[in-house]
Amino acid sequence: MKPEELRILLIDDNDITREVLRVVLRGQGYQIVGEAGDGDQGLQMALEQKPDLILLDVMMPQVSGLDILPRIREQLSDTRILLVTGSEDHETLREAARSGIDGFIMKPFRARHITEAVSKVIPGLTSAGDTP
Repeated sequence: MKPEELRILLIDDNDITREVLRVVLRGQGYQIVGEAGDGDQGLQMALEQKPDLILLDVMMPQVSGLDILPRIREQLSDTRILLVTGSEDHETLREAARSGIDGFIMKPFRARHITEAVSKVIPGLTSAGDTP
């Protein structure tokens, strides 16, 4: 799979975090199919867009990433999920792991960490400069 074929949904209540993720991922050729600022909107967009990958914030007002994670997992079993978090609370991370996430992106992050995390969870992903 080439980066431009990968459909990514960003779910994070922080506008700046979403912007950084969007800029880094688009800069690598990835396709951002949507962005949501809260869990309810994110769940709805995920079910409509059926992305290949979701970058999901843990802590959001009203409905958290951990609240929608099991529902996404139930209905979109093939979608990969990377948790975006600044929390080092081990219980939160264990709960997320039990709910079926595919990996973490820890805040604050560097561009390299984002692209490395994405490439690890998508089998067969090649960078824009690679040939099949």
